[in-house]
Amino acid sequence: MKIKFLIIFFGLIAQQISAQNTLSYTQLEAHYNNGIELFEKKAYAAARKELHTYVSLSEKSLNPNKFNIANAEYYSALSSLYSQAKDADIEVERFVVKNHEHPKAKLIFNDLAKSFFNKGDYAGAIKYFEKALDNRQDNLDTYEIRYQLALAHYQLKDFKNALKQFDYVKGTVAPNALNAAYYSAVINFQNENYDLAIIDLKRVENVNPYKTEVPNWIAQILYRQKKYDELLAYAEPIIANPNGRKIDELCLLTAEVHFFENNFEKAAAYYEKFKGFRRGTISDQVTFRHAYSLYKVENYEKAALLFKSLAAANTELGQQSAYYLGIASLRGGDLNSAMAAFDAARKNNFDKSIQEEASYNHIKVLVEKGNNQQATADLQTYIKTYPTGKYIDETNELLSEILFETSNYVSAITYIEGLTRRTPKIDEAYQKLTYNQGVLDFNVEKFESAIGYFNKSLTKPINNKLALQAKFWKAESNYQLEKPGTEELYRELINSSDNILRLKSLYSLGYLFYNQKNYKKAQGYFEEFRTKAKNEVELSQNYEDALVRLGDCFLANKDYAQALKSYDTALQINKTDKDYAMYQKGLTLKFLGRDSESKEVFEKFTKTYSSSRLIDDALFQNAVLEMDKSNYASAVSIFTDLLRKKPNSVLVPQVLLKRALSFSNIQNHDKAISDYKVIINKFGKTEFAEEALLGIRESLNATNRSEEFFEIAEQFKTSNPGGNSVQNLQFDSAKDLFYAEKYDKAIQSFQSYLKAYPTSTSASEANYLLAESYYLLGNKKEALKYYNEIIVSNQVEFLTKSAMRSGSINYDNQNYDDAIQNYLQVAGSTSNQREVVLAQEGLIKSYYFKGNYDKVIEFSTKVIQEGGNTVLGAKNRAMLFKAKAHMQKKENAQAKTEFEAVIALAKDVSGAEAKYFLGDMLNKQKQYDASIKSLQELANDFSDFVYWYERAFLLIADNYLAKDDSFMAKATLNSIIENSENKETIETAKQKLKAIK
Repeated sequence: MKIKFLIIFFGLIAQQISAQNTLSYTQLEAHYNNGIELFEKKAYAAARKELHTYVSLSEKSLNPNKFNIANAEYYSALSSLYSQAKDADIEVERFVVKNHEHPKAKLIFNDLAKSFFNKGDYAGAIKYFEKALDNRQDNLDTYEIRYQLALAHYQLKDFKNALKQFDYVKGTVAPNALNAAYYSAVINFQNENYDLAIIDLKRVENVNPYKTEVPNWIAQILYRQKKYDELLAYAEPIIANPNGRKIDELCLLTAEVHFFENNFEKAAAYYEKFKGFRRGTISDQVTFRHAYSLYKVENYEKAALLFKSLAAANTELGQQSAYYLGIASLRGGDLNSAMAAFDAARKNNFDKSIQEEASYNHIKVLVEKGNNQQATADLQTYIKTYPTGKYIDETNELLSEILFETSNYVSAITYIEGLTRRTPKIDEAYQKLTYNQGVLDFNVEKFESAIGYFNKSLTKPINNKLALQAKFWKAESNYQLEKPGTEELYRELINSSDNILRLKSLYSLGYLFYNQKNYKKAQGYFEEFRTKAKNEVELSQNYEDALVRLGDCFLANKDYAQALKSYDTALQINKTDKDYAMYQKGLTLKFLGRDSESKEVFEKFTKTYSSSRLIDDALFQNAVLEMDKSNYASAVSIFTDLLRKKPNSVLVPQVLLKRALSFSNIQNHDKAISDYKVIINKFGKTEFAEEALLGIRESLNATNRSEEFFEIAEQFKTSNPGGNSVQNLQFDSAKDLFYAEKYDKAIQSFQSYLKAYPTSTSASEANYLLAESYYLLGNKKEALKYYNEIIVSNQVEFLTKSAMRSGSINYDNQNYDDAIQNYLQVAGSTSNQREVVLAQEGLIKSYYFKGNYDKVIEFSTKVIQEGGNTVLGAKNRAMLFKAKAHMQKKENAQAKTEFEAVIALAKDVSGAEAKYFLGDMLNKQKQYDASIKSLQELANDFSDFVYWYERAFLLIADNYLAKDDSFMAKATLNSIIENSENKETIETAKQKLKAIK
């Protein structure tokens, strides 16, 4: 058993030894096979590891497989390349040295070179591409290696060696032969070997991907060789049918050829195509030539847009572009752009001839736009700068012409007065200029200045009609200042050849004598005016007014029948003053003794014109008529109604006296005594006080209260001392100081007087003059305190004036509610139409800034319809605020109509403001061009009103910015900065300019 066991044991050992030898051989080959399999799966790092293991184990083997070892080393080297191992080049070199006879030994250098090429190491790539070519015959593989070698040289900008290889490859049948030809063309182009370049470019002209770019290269070569006809023959068919080719440069070169051959129509078309294809910056020179081509073919709108993109540059090209922008804009009818462009061109001195041309054209645009003020200044500058210039004759002629139309009259007048020699044309311009300036001064109530200008105009009476107008307005100015000689001027005009002036002079003479209370003479002139002006539409308002004034003259002359006839005619014909005519008719009937008819008229008046300024007068007359008929109770009722409706009326003391008398007649002596006491206490200085004293005595006697009279009489005596009393002397002394304009001392005197005599009947006047003193010293806070004291205590004599002043102060302090109350008090306490209109103007402004636009419209309408001619300019201002109220209410159509009416009425500050808001409305409606046009008209027609003139230009700049026209926006703002004298305006313009930049 033991022997058998040993045999079995040794047998097992032998089997194990045999199995171990077989397993070792199989595992070695597995490393090789795994490495190759991993390489094929592109797991290069793992493959390299397996193959390294195989080579290492094989070298220790007793019987190594040399073929597999070489293959393993080759694939390991490739794996190192593909996995971008740091020592890949070393492993490749080792493989080639060790296996130089291996068929892959040369090829692996190509792989190594590609690895360097792909990493951007072109020098390393070149080294191994050259090794890959060593001692190898030409074939498709070597052609590819040469092509790659050429690309490496090209990447290193070694164009000489690159060209050598590209030239070699392009002559073979290699797949990259055409690619090599393209690169050869590019290098030859760079080397300016254009003939060689064009040969290769022709080879690849229809080959992808080069066919998209090649036409541009070929065109560039032909352009540089100045073969322009050949270029056009080649390029234009391709541009017409691109067939996928890139043609932007082709279009540009074709455009350039046509441009320099003065074929501008085709040049413009090809520049336009180039611009459409080019996605990026286009050079300024190309843009200029494109613009100039459009300009030459009269496509001014497009030309202007392109010139505008260059015109702001402070360069010679910028100056040229600005000049041609001006011409293009001028021919395209855009005067605003033309003016700004010429202005920019004339400010640069790169090209002196363009500078002069631009200067002259800028003036011509100013004249065409009607901006004669600036044109006059620029013409003078031109004459000074270019005394022998190209346009000196035209400039002198133009200057003499625009002086007729300039709106900057003062500058023009000064200029003419400084001339040593004046032609008849300039004298005629001088006559017109001085007349126009006189009218402007008259409209702003500068009557003395107006007279001076009218006198100057009359020194050159070349135009007879204008001379008559100057004489009339001189007479009107004299009338306003109550100067002597006014009558003589009007009389001269009555005999003139101008019918309207004759009639206006008759009307003015009527008023002249009417104001002098010479009603007989006034009646004659109003009568003659009425007869002769009946059918003159232009004088319709004067005609209606004359009817009323004629009635007043008849009434004053006690020709009641004719007065009645005149008032009846006014009631039938007039559109305004109907309430006055009806009131006067009632008075006339009363004077005729036709009391019942008079009462009917006054009762009708109170119902029809309940808000009339004459309502208190009408109620008073109605009550008096009741008294005349002994209807005392009815009279009391009417008087009481009057006091309720018009507590501040100047008739209050008289009403109280009449009511007291009526109370006495119905035996209501207590109420009579009460009214008498009010008169004595509050109105002790009036003519009614003594009557009240007599009346109260009778009423006290009638009620057995006679003992009270002594105290009342003493009080009256204290309030009304004799004329030589110390009290009167003190008051008169204080007044003397006031009228001597020594307001500080007057204040002290009035305060001392009021402290000493607080119950004096002169206290009201003292309070008023004290308030006036503070007001005239500029201390409006203290002034307001005393004005309010007069208002609160209802001191009737000075109530209207105090309320007017208080309204003005409260308005200035933005206390609009208080101002409104003050102005309502004025309107309710005066029968003076001028004061009523001034109060209504105060109400209009206060309601406007308070935001009550319906009230603005209400009171504006009243001024327009009832009192527009009473206060100079009131109608214009009322119409303006009415328009602004509609604008605030978003009633734009109505606002526009009203603004246009203001502008048509007069060239005054109201017209300027109206014009501005028209432009502002258009801007808000995004009608930018219309807004610019409107605001430019403001600048031309209202340039004297600097505030609105400058605001207009700031808004013009905003309009241009809204249109994305930064050139015009900048030009406008720069013009403001250069020409304005207002620091605030300049700063605003600078901020806007900074925002644009």
